[in-house]
Amino acid sequence: MSEPAAKKPKTGPELAEDDAPVDESDSMSDEELLLPETKVFNDSVHGHIELHPLLVNLIDTPEFQRLRFIKQLGMCYFVYPGAAHNRFEHSIGVSYLAGELARSLQRKQPKLKITKEDILCVEIAGLCHDLGHGPFSHLFDQIFIPRILPDYDEQHEKLSVDMFDHMLKKNKLEKEFDKHNLDGRDITFIKEQIVGDREVKSVGTFTPGKWKEGLTISIGQILKVVKWNAKEGYHMLRNNQREKGLVPTSLVEDIWSYKGRGEDKSFLYEIVANKRNGIDVDKWDYFARDSLYLGISNPFDWRRFLKFARVLDEPDGKQICTRDKEITNLYDMFHTRYTLHRRAYQHRVNKILEAMLVDALCEADKHLLFPGENGDMLKMSEAIANNDMEAYSKMTDYVMWDILSSTDKKLDNAKQIIQRIMKRDLYLCVGQTQLKKKQGEVSSTQTPSKKVSQELSIKDDDAREEIYNQLTETEKEIVKKTDIVIHIASFNYGMGERDPVKHVKFYSKNNPNKTVKISSIARPDSMSLPREFSEQFLRICTKQRDGQVPDLVRDAFNKWCTTKGFSPKPGESIPDLSTAKKKPQDASQRQADGSTAARHLRY
Repeated sequence: MSEPAAKKPKTGPELAEDDAPVDESDSMSDEELLLPETKVFNDSVHGHIELHPLLVNLIDTPEFQRLRFIKQLGMCYFVYPGAAHNRFEHSIGVSYLAGELARSLQRKQPKLKITKEDILCVEIAGLCHDLGHGPFSHLFDQIFIPRILPDYDEQHEKLSVDMFDHMLKKNKLEKEFDKHNLDGRDITFIKEQIVGDREVKSVGTFTPGKWKEGLTISIGQILKVVKWNAKEGYHMLRNNQREKGLVPTSLVEDIWSYKGRGEDKSFLYEIVANKRNGIDVDKWDYFARDSLYLGISNPFDWRRFLKFARVLDEPDGKQICTRDKEITNLYDMFHTRYTLHRRAYQHRVNKILEAMLVDALCEADKHLLFPGENGDMLKMSEAIANNDMEAYSKMTDYVMWDILSSTDKKLDNAKQIIQRIMKRDLYLCVGQTQLKKKQGEVSSTQTPSKKVSQELSIKDDDAREEIYNQLTETEKEIVKKTDIVIHIASFNYGMGERDPVKHVKFYSKNNPNKTVKISSIARPDSMSLPREFSEQFLRICTKQRDGQVPDLVRDAFNKWCTTKGFSPKPGESIPDLSTAKKKPQDASQRQADGSTAARHLRY
């Protein structure tokens, strides 16, 4: 029997210029992957995963173990009984996915010279990116901290870096880093991936005048990037005086300010937290994990994305790109984000529960103390303001039970609010409305018949003030301004009203080393692509469920909607227990009802 013919080597456009045998010196061998201290975790989402010994050293610290006691979705657990997962397992999942993506790029493109130290640093960044979360996750840094410390403008990523430094120092882990050939530059690289403070240089002057959202700049200023592409044509930047605002993108140029890795490895900064377009392994894990525990389907397959992920060198730096045919899958990914926000993260009852718990935490902050680095007893707000990570590391979801079980009379106000949560005596939603979009100026790249939709800029406090002023003086004696709770729910694809896929670079099968424009891939009349990328709803609640307050606030809200041109909708009504219960829906009907609202944004 004759031998089978040998396969011919790839030629022509199928062969990318850097397809070559992998340099084993820069890749992890089986022996390195299976070091004696390597541990295998059976993850509920990703199955059996192997973790490097240094990752295990980091996991086996009190600072990381603390994440076992912080719910991934905060108060969502009180709405979805299955949402009991914690930041602990999410962080391990992100670390695993970060390593998978980095190794995939290393295997396919050896000329990128991705080393085993690069991969380990990326895995550590994924593992530690959420160390700075406080009790009940985003509730703490997005609602509680701004309320209790209005001038504090850092996010949980900065707290994660601070906790990472504290963890290394307290547990004397520097020697473990040395053992695996990681030095100070590598530690800097890890922290840069987490907090991601990019810088730009101004190439012109900008004076916003009466526009409050703008930031005045002069030529040659070095500015920190707060949010890349915060609005169409604008970056959110911060100057050395810590003043922040929007600046036209045309007036600044990107500069390489990172110290951990050079610009030739800029793509590594897109793996854990992608500031360019939001496609990163953090989202891949929480999409899969949250969907699993919420019971919501997740159509995005990160394994497929890995097959087509490729680094290309563009004028704005080396970046991770994907095949042109994957555009619909990316829209599915961002639509999953929209669906999770709509059905879970910003669920009406979840936001009411968050408002109640934040009220309780604000009351408790005056009296609840935690031991700090020097033995001082600090309030939650003091630990954050003083950057005391020892005290901060003591704060977990158990703070709720500390309040509930306390016999200290000073905590009675906070305890009463939490007791209302336990009895399901929640704040009452008396109305809601969709905030219409305003039509902006016609863009030079659009036809005259097409205008730009822009989200209305309405703040919670401003809306509360305006609605409260609809009350008469007599009614104001009954209703206090603090009785009113406003929540503005924004559902989008991650970049406000803008299309995040426009910030993704694609390549074609025939030319894998050159990017193609999105306009040549996506047909604007395609029924499978979204027309709009965001919508906003305003919900109004009262802290009292009975008496005159709910009716008075509802009437004031309806008047306000009329003056604004909005259509008020009922919030919730107190059920009449004397009426018969409705016939329960079957599962298919519940699924249909739950997804109808989500579908209209996309199609």
